[in-house]
Amino acid sequence: MFADLNTFDYIGVLGSFLIAGAYLAVSRGWVAAERPAFQLLNLAGAVLILISLYFRPNLGAILIEVLWILIAVWSLTAWWLKK
Repeated sequence: MFADLNTFDYIGVLGSFLIAGAYLAVSRGWVAAERPAFQLLNLAGAVLILISLYFRPNLGAILIEVLWILIAVWSLTAWWLKK
């Protein structure tokens, strides 16, 4: 299995770790969900996964990552406008 992985697969794995790490940080109280750090981690993770999906497309996964990006951008914009 690992022999079939390429650079873009590893980029997607890194993105998955970023999203899971953001969720862990909020769940453990290390980061507040209202703060930009949480949304920035989600945004970065989703972008990295989307990059990997360009090379191994999966429509369902692409859709969820695009939605994840839109939610993160929307949340970051709302946070910025409140400042």
